[in-house]
Amino acid sequence: MLQVVPAHMSSEAQLKVWQAWPGAHSFCCDGRVMVGPDIKVTYFAASLTTAAIVAFWVLVCPSSPWFVSVGSATLYLLTMTFMALTATTDPGIVPRNTAIDDATAAANAQQNRFVDVNGVRIPLKWCRTCKIFRPPRAAHCSECNVCVERFDHHCPWMGQCIGRRNYRFFLGFVISVCLLSVFVAAFSALMALRVARQAYAGKKPPFVDILSKAISLQPGAVVMVVFPLLILLCVGPLSCYHCTLVCQNKTTSEEIKLPYGNANPFSKGCARNCQEACCSRSSRVIQPRSLASEDMGTAAMLSDEGEPNDHSAVASLRSSTFETGTCSSSPPVSGGSHMAAAVIPVDDTDALGSRRHEAPNVALCGQCKNDDDLPV
Repeated sequence: MLQVVPAHMSSEAQLKVWQAWPGAHSFCCDGRVMVGPDIKVTYFAASLTTAAIVAFWVLVCPSSPWFVSVGSATLYLLTMTFMALTATTDPGIVPRNTAIDDATAAANAQQNRFVDVNGVRIPLKWCRTCKIFRPPRAAHCSECNVCVERFDHHCPWMGQCIGRRNYRFFLGFVISVCLLSVFVAAFSALMALRVARQAYAGKKPPFVDILSKAISLQPGAVVMVVFPLLILLCVGPLSCYHCTLVCQNKTTSEEIKLPYGNANPFSKGCARNCQEACCSRSSRVIQPRSLASEDMGTAAMLSDEGEPNDHSAVASLRSSTFETGTCSSSPPVSGGSHMAAAVIPVDDTDALGSRRHEAPNVALCGQCKNDDDLPV
């Protein structure tokens, strides 16, 4: 449940949200920067990329036109920018409800709740760790120990979950890596072949001989061909795969798990799907530098200006796409199954800690595991 810390609380008793963070993330700069548990892998990836581009500048650029240096520097900066944004952006973490008592949590866990999206009934799963009904399309990541809106996957190279708020940065990263790899490999090959042809002084030997000469005269340039091609071999298919998902408005988990069978209730057409994935911006639900009440420990919400955040999280779920109705809970019947309950009501802010679902999406994972118990 989102709470506002009373003004009369002593400063000694007040912790900021990032200081009482229950997830696996790390913070620096007084909560301004948040990184995931695998940030060391991100440092390694950034160092490897930097070492490769420096080698390209040293081995290839001195013998190439000026625009090769400018182009490679531009693509490198673009790649590193997208990497930093992906690794440090809140992916869309849903606040926990630590104020709920065990009895209420146990009762909620026995309920079945649904929303209807374009004629497809979507279950809202209860998260035993965060003690909320996860918003549609959200999932609990066992690596980061948080629920994430529109959960796509946990990327160890970014040290972070990929979700609603940082997916467009991740997409930009994989595309920029592909462009940088093609650029470096192409101009390294052109430079090595040019030097090899010049060594033959106007003769026209077979291409195999030219290639052999290039390897002997420019081994560094040849390495700068092979290494980016290996990167492209790994990242290229990933980039194409995610571009396909964007056009269909699917997540990686949805594509693999097929929770709705052949239905795709979230697609709005290719053009709008692409616009939504690449251009839409989502506000942050959790403010790490805001004050956390002692009993909440995590999700007491105050903006940096001291104004309380709105509690319209659940109300926004009741869009025109959903069936309207009242929420009901039902006891389990024989066999451990439950009767279907209706759509979440507007006032259920304790159970659902999210906002901003223009077209709500699907819950992806099981009870606090990373996509291991998907509702199908």
